Amino acid sequence: MIVKDIIVSSLNLLGRRDLAETLENGVVTDAEGRETVNTLLYCFNAVEDELARKYLPLNAREEVASPNGQFEYVRFKHQPVRINRVTVDGADAEYELYPKYMQVNSKRIVVEYDYAPFKKELENESEYGYQAGENLLALGAVAEYCLINGEIEASELWEKKYRQAIDLAQKKLPAGGYIMPRRWI
Repeated sequence: MIVKDIIVSSLNLLGRRDLAETLENGVVTDAEGRETVNTLLYCFNAVEDELARKYLPLNAREEVASPNGQFEYVRFKHQPVRINRVTVDGADAEYELYPKYMQVNSKRIVVEYDYAPFKKELENESEYGYQAGENLLALGAVAEYCLINGEIEASELWEKKYRQAIDLAQKKLPAGGYIMPRRWI
């Protein structure tokens, strides 16, 4: 799913069909329209990151090598936020996590992890494809957009719809789903 399509859906939800049609057919040229689209793009990136970190984790599995057993996170294909499993020759391996790398007593491992998405531009693909759905991402972007613009009541309305869509998406996760860890403030 292309990010531009999600932004167009967000514009339609906001009642900006004129701007949605302009974006769909080409490039937005007026300053106010560009600012709106750029703000919605910022909101989309925030929503995609929030979903990946808290509600609908993105998973990756890759084989990596290191000459000294230090596996730097920047060398992974994605930005890891949680290491789920490390194996060496098919068997679970012990590992230690450090701020910039993980240490394993092996030079070649297979690591399974949850990751945060990189920032997107309009022409990029969403990390979620159709897994989360265009509507869920658009609802979240609109809720953020309204909050940024000081439209508190509208933001609360869209936030409620966004949270309901998250609940529905979480029900589709494999048995048990994903429960956010509790935090004390």
